[in-house]
Amino acid sequence: MCRFRGIPAWFVLFALAAIVQATGADAQSQDRRFGTQRGAQLTFEPRGPGVLFDALDPALKKWYVPQELYTDYGFRQWEYSNYARDQYQRYVDTNRQGGPFYDMYGNYQTWGWLIFDWNQAQPGQFGSSIYKDPRFNSWFNAVTVSSDSRDQYYLAITIGERIRTSLTPLTFSKPRFNGIQMDFASDKYEATMLFSRASAAILGTTPERQPSAATNATNMMGGRVTAQVGDFVKIGATMVNAHNSQTLGEAFERNPFVGTLGAEQGSDPVTAIAVVLSDDSPEDGRGGAALFAHDIIITAEDFNTKKRTEFRLRQVVSDPTKWPVITGGFSQEGFLAADGEEKIVINYDFTDLAYIGPRPTEIVDIKFDLVVANDYKIQIWSDRQTGRGSLPSTPLTGEDLSQSGAVLFDVRSAAGNVTDNSNQQRVVFDYGLPSANMIFGVTMEVLQLMGFDAYAEFDINRAYSQYPNLTLANADRSLETNARDAEAWMVNVTKEAFPYFFFGEAFSMDPGYSTSSFIVNSGGSVFYDDERTSVYEFVDDNDDQDRTPDWSRWGQGGPDPIVFPGWDENNDFVSDFNQNDNISLSNRIPDYEEPFFRYSVDRPEFLFGIDLNNNNWIDRFENDDLPDYPYRRDHRGYNIYAGQHLTPDAKLTVGRLKEDEISSNRRNHVLYGIFVYDRDHPQWGRLRFFNSLKR
Repeated sequence: MCRFRGIPAWFVLFALAAIVQATGADAQSQDRRFGTQRGAQLTFEPRGPGVLFDALDPALKKWYVPQELYTDYGFRQWEYSNYARDQYQRYVDTNRQGGPFYDMYGNYQTWGWLIFDWNQAQPGQFGSSIYKDPRFNSWFNAVTVSSDSRDQYYLAITIGERIRTSLTPLTFSKPRFNGIQMDFASDKYEATMLFSRASAAILGTTPERQPSAATNATNMMGGRVTAQVGDFVKIGATMVNAHNSQTLGEAFERNPFVGTLGAEQGSDPVTAIAVVLSDDSPEDGRGGAALFAHDIIITAEDFNTKKRTEFRLRQVVSDPTKWPVITGGFSQEGFLAADGEEKIVINYDFTDLAYIGPRPTEIVDIKFDLVVANDYKIQIWSDRQTGRGSLPSTPLTGEDLSQSGAVLFDVRSAAGNVTDNSNQQRVVFDYGLPSANMIFGVTMEVLQLMGFDAYAEFDINRAYSQYPNLTLANADRSLETNARDAEAWMVNVTKEAFPYFFFGEAFSMDPGYSTSSFIVNSGGSVFYDDERTSVYEFVDDNDDQDRTPDWSRWGQGGPDPIVFPGWDENNDFVSDFNQNDNISLSNRIPDYEEPFFRYSVDRPEFLFGIDLNNNNWIDRFENDDLPDYPYRRDHRGYNIYAGQHLTPDAKLTVGRLKEDEISSNRRNHVLYGIFVYDRDHPQWGRLRFFNSLKR
């Protein structure tokens, strides 16, 4: 002990600190890789390089700190390497793949690769960005699934380009959804959330391994929640929204569900508007639109004082006979009529000399007030409704609209087909460009309640539009927003009590109910006449229920080249009417037209089936170019039938169908009876008999 006598205390403390520091340096390298144990918690705090006392050697020879190769393989760069006994090991270790990821607070998150990243940053240019690494397609085949569960609770997050996703029949159903789906399920509750950048959903990988960034974008979000109530009833709520956005504006300053206009949409003021009235049932040639009176209400703002003023038609025109310019129509006693193919066009040119109202740059809203009657259809056009073609010159006529292919927005149609002016009414509506489309609704399912099964759904489609004004947009103020509502509902009830059975359905689909939303391009403009590049569908057309939508829409590839609904009962992806057609050897002749093949294939017109819409084509074989709603849009009615199994082989059904087209007087009222006998006898063969009677 006496040997340390006389050593200063500060030297002892310094030596102890050096020993602790040297020991900690070696441990620190392990902490960064394997974490630091603090009680029951393992943490991974980021640290800078420490002081390595082994390297404090005043030698000219360069000091190489042994790191990964020494730790993993024992390689020493200053020693002779001989692999005779210990063979060479490749630099392969899956634990070393990728890199570390930390959150904004410096907390370690994980080690790996960034496969998919979607960021929304506002305000700023190119604030919407999506990144997809090449491994997303090569390693994961364009779909990744993360899941977790504990007890009765299950959670899954799916990111993919071709996800089969459905919420309800009237709100959202796509065979190839490109986006993010988050699902939760428990014994009593279920929930789903959907997210997608509809205007630029990436197919494949982002170019040059850089994020695909955009200032103008259309984002889609949706969700559904269900809850089990008791043993028999499940209730649910659904919401789907697609809205245009600009990342130059402040985030969370306004309702995101109403959207905003793209940069190009609002770059110029509206200088011309045309209101178009026509016959909603032109085939009958009579009782078309009748125009009794018209007015316009213009709202202008003094942007210095933010004071708004309303102007009526008489206040903004110097000569009422010169503005607005009305073309088309036939003069009747007290009104102007448009029957058959005739059109009445009311032209409002805000650059005309007869117009003395506020300048187009000061206008923040325009409202129209019409008095109309009979079987009218109201549409609207403006010089901001861009399409693939050039804009027609004003004033417009009905012939100009037909020849130029001008883009018209539907406003309203008369119910039924009134021809005697008895439905004279006032129609008031605002003008705007579409900015968002939203659907929200509720559902109820009943299973085996007193032997009944039932499903009911009610949805509201709310379409938002905004009047373009560049001054308001540059000041990051909300544009004047308007909304139009349309409803859809359905109820199905079934009952099985052998040998009896029962089915009833009632439905209503407003003419304006729509699950389509316009999407902006990178420049912030929309081609309203191009459904392929400018429309996003919540409900796709997929009549044959395969993996490819029947129509072509942006971001989902081309249309289905071959559509055969109900024609693939053996599920071999080949039409049952043309089984010898394949990719290698194409055959365009149906089997029922070919020798030998025809003996086992009946022509479609010889097949028995249900044709409730009376178009001489079996309902389950029909192929259309419409969304796959359970019922036709613009239709309302009910269908009810009951029947009995007379024997195990024979069944009798009787029913009544009442279906009306809301916007016209077309109707489909049918009393029907169906008898089916189907017996397969081991000695005599199979006997099938079908008969259907309608009145």
